[in-house]
Amino acid sequence: MVVTRLRIRELTAADVAPVAALHARAYPQHHWPSEAARAAYIRELLLHNPWRDPELPSWVAEEGPRLVGFFGVLPRRMRFRERSVRVAVGCQLMVDPEHRRSFAALELMRRFFAGPQDLSAADGANDASRQCWEACGGLASPLHTLHWVRLLRPARGLLHLAGGRTLNLLAAPLAALADACLRFGTHLGSGLREEPLDAAGLAEAIERHRSAFVLRPDYDAAGFDWLLAQARAKRRHGELHGALLRRPSGHAAGWFLYYLNGGVSKVLSLGGGRAELPALFDALCGHARSRGAAALEGRLEPHLAPALKGKRCLLQNRGIATLLHARDPALLVPFLRGDALFTRLEGEWWTRFNGEPAPREAPPAAAAVRSRPASPARSPGYSGY
Repeated sequence: MVVTRLRIRELTAADVAPVAALHARAYPQHHWPSEAARAAYIRELLLHNPWRDPELPSWVAEEGPRLVGFFGVLPRRMRFRERSVRVAVGCQLMVDPEHRRSFAALELMRRFFAGPQDLSAADGANDASRQCWEACGGLASPLHTLHWVRLLRPARGLLHLAGGRTLNLLAAPLAALADACLRFGTHLGSGLREEPLDAAGLAEAIERHRSAFVLRPDYDAAGFDWLLAQARAKRRHGELHGALLRRPSGHAAGWFLYYLNGGVSKVLSLGGGRAELPALFDALCGHARSRGAAALEGRLEPHLAPALKGKRCLLQNRGIATLLHARDPALLVPFLRGDALFTRLEGEWWTRFNGEPAPREAPPAAAAVRSRPASPARSPGYSGY
């Protein structure tokens, strides 16, 4: 029997089509309009992102002439106190279904960890990826695995959480009647003023509250614009909405970003001054409810935990892990203490490897995130990311 040696090497432009084909085999449930669209997205995300770093490439695994494994890497920049740190965000670790018994996944991750990055992270991992990550010396954050749910229209929200299209259709009228009998306050709280959120506003808010976070993202204007455009294009959870909230003095108190739909709307990012986070959370809830959301769901990021006190949130463990690795343990401490600003916008959660429904119309690339009232979109469900 001939044993073919496994080879790990950097991703090149010529690998994009084979990686797209591997993705289709590894994740047949992810639907794309075409294989060309799938390949174009992989090329844009991994080879043309604004943080591309030749020392932090993505990796492929080959056995002979056949590509059998892949591990995507998104370079990012963060600041640890006032020191710049290199971050490598891992995404889409996958192995050809015919080679699952090989060591391809472990070898890809070992090569990833051997890179020059100060911090490695991933925030959309399943159990198999988590086990591989931990076997290579990383850890899973226990708090980030939890998700909070805030019911805005309790009857409808519980229906969507229970799942089942038939149940929703049959019980929706009764749920709407029950919710109409319940009172729910919608207010911005503490005199905060709401305005549309764009890349400049988000950068301003993060800079304004940099002292609250020992570890925080380090974006420039081009990076912010690209990231928000990519997040806006993710339509499987609904339309991206957001707002910047200001104090009466005009200073930025904080921000929120979420995907609006008629069911469980998913929060992408929520942050700002520690003292104002409860009011920011109330503003988020009021904003989403006034636009038709039945519930909000977000990741339990430690910096948000105090703000959720008394907010009547449900907690779920959905088995989606946030994974961390650093040579310097000091970089991991902020994640546990709540001193790190690491939302779904900073990890891999906003990516669109799952595919997207056909767009109704192309939004302007540099437009502010929508914040005016809109008709609620059809709920895309409550599974996956």
